[in-house]
Amino acid sequence: MSFIWLPFTTFTARFEVEDPEKLPKKLFSSFRGAFGKALKKISCVARAYESCLECALNQTCAYGYLFETPRPKEADRLKGYPFIPHPFTFSPPFPYKKDKILNIKLTLIGKAIEYFPQVILSLDAMGKTGLGPQRVPLKLIDLIDEQSHRKLFEKGKVFLPKNMPPPEIPDTNRITIRFLTPTALKFSRKIITQKDLEFHILVRNALRRISALSYFHAQKPLDIDFKGVIASSEKITTVEKNLKFISFNRYSGRTKKVYLMKGFIGEAKFEGNLKEFLPILTLCSYVHIGKNTSFGFGKYEIFIWPQSPQALLQAFG
Repeated sequence: MSFIWLPFTTFTARFEVEDPEKLPKKLFSSFRGAFGKALKKISCVARAYESCLECALNQTCAYGYLFETPRPKEADRLKGYPFIPHPFTFSPPFPYKKDKILNIKLTLIGKAIEYFPQVILSLDAMGKTGLGPQRVPLKLIDLIDEQSHRKLFEKGKVFLPKNMPPPEIPDTNRITIRFLTPTALKFSRKIITQKDLEFHILVRNALRRISALSYFHAQKPLDIDFKGVIASSEKITTVEKNLKFISFNRYSGRTKKVYLMKGFIGEAKFEGNLKEFLPILTLCSYVHIGKNTSFGFGKYEIFIWPQSPQALLQAFG
């Protein structure tokens, strides 16, 4: 499999919370909703339309492109869908432990990076409006670029982030994946439970996610042997699983409806010839995987077990 990577930038927004006890433990819907409202207020110039689908600016407006993300009319993929995957993710602490400082990591993918200034202004405005049902005020302290480690927002000034470079791929045949936020993976058109997770399902969802992001937001269709990669992934052994399936309801202020959110968290260990899969798994650790990624779902970390004495020295020395 050829090396796969996307243009994206990742940064951490740090907020000071005025009253942490009043914020919900699950920040997925609260943060997304407040961020979306702030972004729309800053960027939308055609509010007479009920939907971005009706607006001719939906591919150039920050809110339309990032938040509703209508499918471009000229696109030859996902023709049966009016919307395409969102080009951003965020990962709140889960569960939120009522800390005074709230750290939320955000990632912008492909063309979405162009709207970084609007995103920052929206985060600042969102904090002033307040988060959660009780509108708890937040103060945006700063943003830290994951690539350069520099501050991107300081004293009202905005600095542009740097794209994350492709990683060096270590030689290993065992990894542990820790799912930090609820992860909803599909196989055979159904959301799987924690008992059904296998490595090939993880790879199928990663390929589906990256393929769509690359085509729609980086204007670069993936040229790989999907069937061959999936066949190879089926040879990877699941060594251990310690996963928990959770579900909860969220209320949408936009549609006035209640939706069921579900997925698993925890750890899973895999063993086999893993090197060819590490680029896509590393990429998805930033852009997330599965359903509801724009709510913060599908965030995970990869822990690599080195195999050689030299690799052990590099990892622990």
